[in-house]
Amino acid sequence: MIGTFSYKALYSTIDLTDQSVFFEIYPGESSSQVFLRLEANNISAQSFWLDLYIRLSKSATKIKAGEYLLSGKTSVIEIINLFISGKVHLHAFTIIEGWSVKDLQQQIIKSDLFIDNNQAIDWINYTGGYSNEESMYLSEGMFLPETYMIPRKSKVSTLLQRAHEALLNTLAEEWLNRTMEIPLGSPYEGLILASIIEKETAVSDERAKIASVFIERLKINMRLQTDPTIIYGLGNAFNGDLTRTNMRLDTPYNTYTRYGLPPTPIALPGIESIKAALNPADEKNIYFVATGNDDGRHIFSTNKDDHDLAVQKYLDRIKNNSTDQNIE
Repeated sequence: MIGTFSYKALYSTIDLTDQSVFFEIYPGESSSQVFLRLEANNISAQSFWLDLYIRLSKSATKIKAGEYLLSGKTSVIEIINLFISGKVHLHAFTIIEGWSVKDLQQQIIKSDLFIDNNQAIDWINYTGGYSNEESMYLSEGMFLPETYMIPRKSKVSTLLQRAHEALLNTLAEEWLNRTMEIPLGSPYEGLILASIIEKETAVSDERAKIASVFIERLKINMRLQTDPTIIYGLGNAFNGDLTRTNMRLDTPYNTYTRYGLPPTPIALPGIESIKAALNPADEKNIYFVATGNDDGRHIFSTNKDDHDLAVQKYLDRIKNNSTDQNIE
């Protein structure tokens, strides 16, 4: 009788098809406490028999803490085996291409996935012992944007280490496959250029063309003159409106006043931007300007005269679009 009753308790079907349940086992929680909470959550009504079974099977200490997703048609024995397996539910945390490390820090602080997100993120672990402000700059670009699957109550350092290692591995691989003629002296310089490309365009098929412009400028010792570097150098002083005064203000990131690459990346570049930086299009363009069509695309030119015409067309389109909006 006891065997039949316990068998039914273990193998009876639990239908969670219509409503999945996140169930968390806390560190140090006993199997008895776990089964009582299963009963309290109307998942299983036989906590006594479940606790007796797991003790007799000597599996009580094998249950692992963590958050589990219970869904579909299952049974208590399957749930117990899930708890023993330690296959906790993983949540997606996405690092977006073009974020700065400050953006990343803010998103981590907002997230409910970490146990230490309200503490200052220890960027120094990745930069070797600088002041917090210095380490923020030196950490720029050093985490690969992609979606990482992590359990709830992860440590921030675990995510950052994964993203940092993914960046280093990607950069090393792409550096080995780079176009050898590019005037970049190290993988880090490639990362800096990739971050500029990331901020200059969101159009995938233009990344290599944008890269070729900056590569050509580096070859002929022409200033890069890219607005995103100026904006990055202004930091919190940038109010959303890039002025001529801003462009004349000399900072280490002002590529209108200084030659060559800025000292660090200006964002977290994605894989496609890294590929483009190290394998630019085989073109001789040294200018580009937006089309003005709100499509994110650009017109590329090999000389100043053609570029000036493209700029004028851009200004005309902007003026016409403004007039049309006023008419409406």
